[in-house]
Amino acid sequence: MDLYFLRHGEAEPSSSDESVLTSTGIETVKNIAFAIEALNIKFDQILCSDLPRAQETAGIIQEVLSISTDIGSCSPLTPPGDCDDLLQLLKDTHRSSVLLVGHEPLISRMISRLISGDEQSLITIKKGSLAKVFIAEYTRHVRGSLEWILPPHVLIKIFDSLKR
Repeated sequence: MDLYFLRHGEAEPSSSDESVLTSTGIETVKNIAFAIEALNIKFDQILCSDLPRAQETAGIIQEVLSISTDIGSCSPLTPPGDCDDLLQLLKDTHRSSVLLVGHEPLISRMISRLISGDEQSLITIKKGSLAKVFIAEYTRHVRGSLEWILPPHVLIKIFDSLKR
């Protein structure tokens, strides 16, 4: 299974969990979606946090890529999140390519756990970054390999170079 982790775009500053994407965040996520399309990355399923900024991000990706399946609301991706619950949910999906849209530090903890068995690796996913982890199989201890992490400015440069 290919797992793609996308951190939501830039959001309005707020002390609540209800913040939404800024206009810059919306534009950046659209450009990231165009880069994903240009790279021919396909998703069988999109799961996202229950928070508005993640739902907005997932919705933009779904719209730009014309993905017909519904976005799945995923409480294990909602802060504080739960890696065990998320792993169980993924194990039960039987999909080959899943996009997970969420927040820090859960995304970094999940990637760390998948590649090292420990949630303490020093991985940081900036807003709008996309990471890919390959899971060969789900066994008692799920392990994956980190294939790449692309920050938004790199994704946008890739898109710009491919459209020329």
